[in-house]
Amino acid sequence: MSDEIEIRISEWAEICSAFADMFDGLGKVDISEDVISYQSIEPHVATGISLDNRGRLLANMPLHSIETGFDIVQISGDKTSIKLIGESTSYVYRIPSEILRSRD
Repeated sequence: MSDEIEIRISEWAEICSAFADMFDGLGKVDISEDVISYQSIEPHVATGISLDNRGRLLANMPLHSIETGFDIVQISGDKTSIKLIGESTSYVYRIPSEILRSRD
């Protein structure tokens, strides 16, 4: 297992590439110059994450509103979680094990 990848939000192209690699084959991935997003597909559990190029988490889950920006994106070496780090907070998204089994 390799070490985690840490990328500053200003390095958007690198974030896009790492994000696409992390979620490859696990659902719907959309990448643009403004937003990256992942959404699971049925029959898997409904889950997803979106981040814009200004470091804002675009919550698509009820009760997960976050009112802060993030400066750093960390992707775990095993590509199972993504951590967003800001000045005053952090947020970790973990891919559910049910979905990860489809990598095997």
